[in-house]
Amino acid sequence: MNEGWKRWEGRTVDGVFPLQRFLGETDHSVVFLTERQNLAGEAEGAAIKLFAAEADADKQLARWGAARELDHPNLIRIFAAGRAELDGVGLLYVVEEFAEENLAQILPERALTAEEAGMMLPPVLKALQYVHGRGLVHGRIQPSNVLAIGDQVKLSSDSVGAGELKRAPGAYDPPEAAAGMDSAAGDIWRLGMTLVEVLTQRVPDWDRSGARAPEIPRDIPEPFREIAGRCLQVDVGKRWTTAQIAARLGTGQAAGETGDRMPAAAAVAAVSEWRRADGEVSDQPRHFAKWPYFLLVAVVVMYLMTREKLPSASTGVPAESAQSSGIQPAAPSTPPESAAGGGRNAAAKSDDGIVQRVMPEISPSARRTIRGTIKIRVRVDVDAAGNVTAAKIESGGASRYFSSLALEAAREWKFSPVEGEAGGREWKLQFALSRTRTDASATRAKR
Repeated sequence: MNEGWKRWEGRTVDGVFPLQRFLGETDHSVVFLTERQNLAGEAEGAAIKLFAAEADADKQLARWGAARELDHPNLIRIFAAGRAELDGVGLLYVVEEFAEENLAQILPERALTAEEAGMMLPPVLKALQYVHGRGLVHGRIQPSNVLAIGDQVKLSSDSVGAGELKRAPGAYDPPEAAAGMDSAAGDIWRLGMTLVEVLTQRVPDWDRSGARAPEIPRDIPEPFREIAGRCLQVDVGKRWTTAQIAARLGTGQAAGETGDRMPAAAAVAAVSEWRRADGEVSDQPRHFAKWPYFLLVAVVVMYLMTREKLPSASTGVPAESAQSSGIQPAAPSTPPESAAGGGRNAAAKSDDGIVQRVMPEISPSARRTIRGTIKIRVRVDVDAAGNVTAAKIESGGASRYFSSLALEAAREWKFSPVEGEAGGREWKLQFALSRTRTDASATRAKR
């Protein structure tokens, strides 16, 4: 695939699925944000992957059809699949649950802590044991296919099949892949390669032409060093199973047994945890016990697109309640009144030119991931009526989650109307987020 596929934004696949936004590409597919109709007839966000149609297209569609029948909380759901054509290019498409983040996006910045890896593995093992128990093979265990949705880690499912390897072996594939062989044991090898990478930021060195197993770095902590070593056995029969790995982790149950679902994604949930206050990457990863409950980064785009706007609040919100409500009165000393244009909790007049401040709505669990103060600066364009017409992150946008919330809040600000001013105005807003509070300030930009 190439950058030209981004031009397809705005097109529709199969007359049903709009290509709303280009999300990225791999060596074999391109991904867009789309929407689908759920069982209630409502539109909801989803991801659509497009693949070049090849000679075995019918077999691939059959594999996706079988994968649609899979039902496990740690597997990405497939909603639809089919053929399409855009600009004369024959395509296959698959529509899946949308996840904004995956482990491959985190690793360029830092490795996982041992604690995070220990929380990431069990849901992956559960999904794998479910797949293997049905005589299927995942085939593409690697960081980019470990995703987060809501409060759960999920594996991609569009590669699941009966174990036919129809491609050249990749960096994560086992030795037997060179002969076109694949199996559940092949997935265990890929899991071992992935585990080493997420803990070291590097796929282990390995000579595919030799008979020796990859060397496991000595600085990988236990039990992960042993688990990786047991997964990366050249002899297929010596590799551990998912149940053996789960037992070594000390989860108290085999990976496929029922029990409490693992609550959130490894590094994905911790994005804001390891950022500095100024938005730069921290040199020292944090260790924290409750991070799995902090996952709110996944599906941020879908959340922001679909969440309902708050109803117009009554005027006179006390200043001390502004943080919890997400709205701050523009001028506490001025009796609040409804602003022109129907702004929320707006004051009719403001000495500083600001009629309504809207604060990012941050849940307590997300706020607990913040270390120090995160400062996010947003530049907004304001029309003569005082409404924000455009907003753009200027700095501090390293955390997509908090930046998205700040951008959404900035769009709701209101400013004093100015009659007869040509070209509108520009304001610079700064949001300061900490564990205990959210502050905001604004200055008018010089043009």
